[in-house]
Amino acid sequence: MEPDSNLILPNIKLLTFAELQAFLHQHGEAAYRAEQIWHWLYDKWINDFDEMRNLPTALRQTLQAEFRAFSLRVKDKQSATDGTVKWLCELGDGLCVETVLIRSGKRNTVCISTQVGCQVRCVFCASGKNGLKRNLQSCEIIDQVLLACQCLQEKVSNIVVMGMGEPLHNLENLLPALELLCSAEAFGLSARNITISTSGIVPGIKKLAELQRPWNLAISLHATNEEQRRQLIPDAQRYPIEEILAACQYHSQRCNRMPTLEYALLQGFNDSAQDAARLARLAKKLHAKINLIPCNPGPSKHRAPTFSHCQRFQELLRQAGAKATLRVRKGDSIQAACGQLQERNQ
Repeated sequence: MEPDSNLILPNIKLLTFAELQAFLHQHGEAAYRAEQIWHWLYDKWINDFDEMRNLPTALRQTLQAEFRAFSLRVKDKQSATDGTVKWLCELGDGLCVETVLIRSGKRNTVCISTQVGCQVRCVFCASGKNGLKRNLQSCEIIDQVLLACQCLQEKVSNIVVMGMGEPLHNLENLLPALELLCSAEAFGLSARNITISTSGIVPGIKKLAELQRPWNLAISLHATNEEQRRQLIPDAQRYPIEEILAACQYHSQRCNRMPTLEYALLQGFNDSAQDAARLARLAKKLHAKINLIPCNPGPSKHRAPTFSHCQRFQELLRQAGAKATLRVRKGDSIQAACGQLQERNQ
């Protein structure tokens, strides 16, 4: 499919506020117009400059000629009976990315992607099946959040960076996106309501630690020893568990945030009583909480245990003194696990 010619224009969200002010000054516009544009972009979540009704027509035409206001074009949208919504969105170059909105009581969480594809290629994950295509730009990351806001007609309460891709392989674009989303002058979401999930990229964890931002850190561990992890993550992208734990301890010290160990339960592979005992020891050593995730259907042989077995595994963790929650899967009917909708549309 040929890319949309309009999407070739640069996204206005790539500009800082100072750069936007400079652009307006060069075009003879008043300085306060920058605040008006910022308000439309990050408080009203518009995707067309014509919606900026308090701007002069000539300025709107100038903006249309120079920029695009939104970087995503919805190609497919699926809604589940539990309220989960999933979008497959086309980018300016014709590639596609997935975003999921998860509703739970008063909490509305958007799960965003950072890459098209993924080079880590965990065996049970659909996102990395065809490798990495490219990193997302900061505006493409931000626009996924705004897409969910448009759907809700209110600001999301939480952001989880757990969609397609390895976030710590794209810190160059993820960091400015998160900084803007947390900026009181822009989107204004509390940093404590943002969680970054990683497969355990040690240098990236250390870099996050050095920034000392109170974003939450989640580690996709999925195994309690090196032999198990070797069967899930290819050698080129796998760091030793001890190195990951040390990096997490450093992050916790610098950012004062409790890490989460994400653990996909795989039937007959990592769901034994011995696994529970080892996982509990790791979590207590790290002062981490555990998020158990029944494995989503994917490209590998792995499948989830029965829900009652998952509950027994959770109880073993609790008996061993670990804090553990069991995620209730949402969006199964719409293939809400990352990478599934894209694969179906290929």
